[in-house]
Amino acid sequence: MSVLRAVAARGRAPREGVATTGTRGVVVTVLVVALVLVVWQVATTVAGTSGTVLPGPVAIVAEADWMAVLAAAGVTVLSTFLGFIAGNLLGLVLAIAVTSSRLLSDLVYPLAVFVRSIPIVALAPFLILLFGRGAAASTVVAALIVFFPTLVNVILGLRSVPAEALELTRVINAPTWFQYVHVRIPFALPSFVSALKISAPSAVLGVMTAEWIIGGSGLGRLVIQSWLTLQVPTMWGAVVFSAVVAWLLFSAVGLLERMLLGWAVRT
Repeated sequence: MSVLRAVAARGRAPREGVATTGTRGVVVTVLVVALVLVVWQVATTVAGTSGTVLPGPVAIVAEADWMAVLAAAGVTVLSTFLGFIAGNLLGLVLAIAVTSSRLLSDLVYPLAVFVRSIPIVALAPFLILLFGRGAAASTVVAALIVFFPTLVNVILGLRSVPAEALELTRVINAPTWFQYVHVRIPFALPSFVSALKISAPSAVLGVMTAEWIIGGSGLGRLVIQSWLTLQVPTMWGAVVFSAVVAWLLFSAVGLLERMLLGWAVRT
C-alpha cells in the first residue's frame, strides 16, 4: 500500500507559493484588461472610428442595452454550465470505459472521433427535431464540443500510471474498481483538470455557435440581432459579456485545480 500512500501524500504536499501566485495572477489579469480597454478607447478616439463599426469601451458602456444583454446572458450561462458539466462527465465515463475494455476501446473511440468531426451546421436539423430551437439544443452542442478533449486527456492520464503501481494492485488481488479509484483516477486528475481548462472557453463558444445557427434567446442570438439592426454597442456588450463568462468559468477551473492539485501548481 506504500504506492497508494505516496499518491495521497503527493496530493497533500505543501502548497508553497500557491496563494501568492493566485493573487499575482489576478492582479496581472486586471492590469492587462485595463490596458487593453485604454488602448481600445484611445485608438477609436484618435482614428475617429464610426460607432456603427467599432465603438469604444465608453460608448459600449453608455449605449448598450444592458437589460437585453443580462437577460440573454442568463440563458447562455445556464446552457454553458449544463453543457460543460454533461460533456465532461460523458468524457470521463467514456475514458474509463475505453481504458477498462479493449472491446469498448475499439467501439467508443472511433465513434467519438466521428461524432466530434461532424460540423455543428450538419447536426443542426437533427438537434432541432430532437430538442427544438432553444437552450436544450445549445446545451447539447456545448456537451458535444466539450466531451472529446476530456475523453482524450483522461485516457492519456489513465494510461500513464506507473507500471509498479498497477503491479501492486495485482499483487494484493485488488478488484478493478479499487485500481481505478485509488490508482488510475488520482494519477489522471492533472490530465482531467487540463481538459476542463480547455473545455471552459469551448463550452461558451459552443453555446454561442448553437444560438447563432439553431436559434434561441441567448447571447449568440443577441449578437446577430444587434448586428442586423445596427445596435453595435449592444452587440459588443454581448460579445464582451460572453468573454467574461468564459473567463469566469476558466477561473473556477483554476480554483478547483488549486484545491485538488496544489502540489502540481507551478510558482
